[in-house]
Amino acid sequence: MSLRLNRPWAGTVLVSFLLCGRGAAAQPAPAAQSPQIPQSLARRLQQEQGELRRYDQPDKALEHYRRKRAPVGEAAIPVERYLVALEHMAKMPQYSSARRTVLPSRVELRQKGISYAVDAAVLGAWTWLGPGNVGGRTRALVVHPTSPQTMYAGGAAGGVWKTVDGGGNWFPLGDLLPNLAVNTLALDRLNPNILYAGTGEGFSNVDALRGAGVFKTVNGGASWTHLASTRNANFSFVNDVVVSPKSSQRIYAATGTGVWRSLNGGVSWTRILNAQVNGGCLDLVIRTDQTTDFLFAACGTNAQGTVYRNTKAESAGSWSVVLREPGMGRTSLSIAPSNQKVIYALAASIQPGNFQDGLHGVFRSTTGGAAGSWMAQVRNTSANPLSTLLLTNAAFAVCVDEPVFFNQGWYDNVIAVDPKDPNRVWAGGIDLFRSDDGGRNWGLASYWWDDSVPAYAHADQHAIAFHPSYNGTTNKTMFVGSDGGVFRTANARAATAKTLAGACTSAATPFTSQNLNNGYGVTQFYHGVALPDGLSYFGGTQDNGTVLGDDFSGPNEWEESLGGDGGYVAVDPDDTNVRYAENPNLSIQKSVDAGANWDLAVEGITEDSENFLFTTPFTIDATDPQRLWTGAFALWRTIDGATSWTQASGLVAGDESSVVSAIAVDPQNGNHVLAGTSGGYIHRTTSALTSTGGTAWPFTRPRDGFVSSLAIDAADPNLAYATYSNFGGGHVWKTTDGGATWTTIDGVGAGRLPDIPVHSIVVDPLFFNILYAGTDLGVFITLDSGQTWMVENTGFANVVTESLQVLTTNDETWLYAFTHGRGAWRIQLD
Repeated sequence: MSLRLNRPWAGTVLVSFLLCGRGAAAQPAPAAQSPQIPQSLARRLQQEQGELRRYDQPDKALEHYRRKRAPVGEAAIPVERYLVALEHMAKMPQYSSARRTVLPSRVELRQKGISYAVDAAVLGAWTWLGPGNVGGRTRALVVHPTSPQTMYAGGAAGGVWKTVDGGGNWFPLGDLLPNLAVNTLALDRLNPNILYAGTGEGFSNVDALRGAGVFKTVNGGASWTHLASTRNANFSFVNDVVVSPKSSQRIYAATGTGVWRSLNGGVSWTRILNAQVNGGCLDLVIRTDQTTDFLFAACGTNAQGTVYRNTKAESAGSWSVVLREPGMGRTSLSIAPSNQKVIYALAASIQPGNFQDGLHGVFRSTTGGAAGSWMAQVRNTSANPLSTLLLTNAAFAVCVDEPVFFNQGWYDNVIAVDPKDPNRVWAGGIDLFRSDDGGRNWGLASYWWDDSVPAYAHADQHAIAFHPSYNGTTNKTMFVGSDGGVFRTANARAATAKTLAGACTSAATPFTSQNLNNGYGVTQFYHGVALPDGLSYFGGTQDNGTVLGDDFSGPNEWEESLGGDGGYVAVDPDDTNVRYAENPNLSIQKSVDAGANWDLAVEGITEDSENFLFTTPFTIDATDPQRLWTGAFALWRTIDGATSWTQASGLVAGDESSVVSAIAVDPQNGNHVLAGTSGGYIHRTTSALTSTGGTAWPFTRPRDGFVSSLAIDAADPNLAYATYSNFGGGHVWKTTDGGATWTTIDGVGAGRLPDIPVHSIVVDPLFFNILYAGTDLGVFITLDSGQTWMVENTGFANVVTESLQVLTTNDETWLYAFTHGRGAWRIQLD
């Protein structure tokens, strides 16, 4: 964000069409490439006013995630503190919210030889609401080699999942692991019950989503061991893992610090390649037809990329550089199973211009990958323009009135070879492409923008796997992992669209794709609410829009209401057809028909959209649903249901990066409002309805850091709570004088909250001293206003819990939780 003085407030805020990838990489596409725009695409991509929707921005999402969590003044999230927190949580008392019953700690239960598995009949476990059909970022996907109905998938924030019926139903493995950021999975082909899960996404240009090393199961996921030798900074980003086809004891891991080898099944590791490049090493492939471990490694992202080869990686084999070109960035690799002398590399570009983060080139070696044997099959300068768009959003590059390149080869970049044809190769970027001539010419196989056609597959491809019985004739099944979960095609050899016009016509290919997200609950919510009846609910998610679900349809029938990255939501309690949602930054939108149609609702706000947070807080006034609040460098108020907004405060306290991050309106008095900022300040006023742009709200600063939520007690306006999400310092704070002074209430001793980010807090409507806090490791409860805290683990995962809501309807009280990686949940409070 620029300094305030360099960011003047404009009279009009446009809904920009930033898409995936770094904004600086977006460049005008050559107008000559644009074919006739089909009406279906125009309707999908353009709003009524002719402005494009705001779509997925993974780099900004990662930076927002990091900003909320990293200790003040530090760049990285200290993931090792999650392990410390889990050890502390094991000693904390547990609590059943459904039965309002205190339970012994896990340590106490273990000492007594008692299992602490959830007994839903006795304790009243949480109910998972879904979405089971929406999916979420899936970077890892493996298929059992002899039982193909069994597959494993890794959610980037939702852990490891398993299906035993070919994707008909999925169930989670290891919800209580200390890190659910699964980035890679490796199955031991010699013993398929052994599976390794590597954590931490190392593809970003932000030191953000660190992992906690490698986890191992020897019983198909029934239980997991956290490999102690990987609990260190060398394994903070485990980007790929492969198991030797010759020995179950030999494991290789590509991490942010190079390539590591274990000769004893993960007990200990030795670094065998220190590439010393940005991002370390990101991809590994190993030949299965050799007597030695013939290994390739691709290293470097957002910097010079290089492919290395080691023909005897299990012993004293040496590494040699086999592929490196100027301008070559993140690179993915694939060996042809039917002729393992053939190997492909898909490289992104780091050179400025139209193709920055887009295609650098596709390379192939047909003689075993030695230096000098790699030939460029296609480059971004090639004559066939469609073939240059493998890592670009093709729809925006060629199918709109003013084409723009949006590239994200740093984020989604995968290549895979047909098991029976070394010349037939797949590339996954935003969409899926296939070449039938060894990578020289490419055709488009999927269309992210049209979910009404058989060729639809969710955008942002990360993993490709084939059925173990794939033969190219009677079995042509391929599986794909993307930001939309898991998809399958039964005909991976169907014709593709090979012209620019075909890229803009979603019916141009007979390729079909089937959504396998049946109970696959890895959706990443930023915020959510239940409707007043408690039977319907909706929320904003990362890269899967604003989604709606209800009890009548069930967890596998959620629907997208508003596309792109979602954020905060609200519903008018007097007319539930009136709903509010948003995309990133300043983009609040309103629907008057229960989410069927949306209109931009920011008229009157004169701050630059970029002043506002990636997920901009806004809230509705319970005393008058026509009043809503939002903010950035100032607070903004509407009194007419977002038809127009008025500035309601002067500039908030803090430096140029401190903006409004949380808002609470007194549920009994619309004049009483609290507002927190990303710099730790909490503002207050009791004249909110008459305040103007010249009104300075009094403020205080309980601690430095990101104020993630605020709550005012319904019975006592002087009693309120605040949460901070950055590691370090108190996380839950309490005021008894309306916000003038604050005291930390993190508890003490065994009842102390661990030092982990807290994102949401709500007050029990029946018992004012009972609070529920949503954290990075699930939900915590206090019965005594924060003197002691307990762990809520009756069926709830160790997952980022972004948003909590307590709702009383029909004399029943319910607690809702919207998580970033495990969907939405509910439990009844007796």
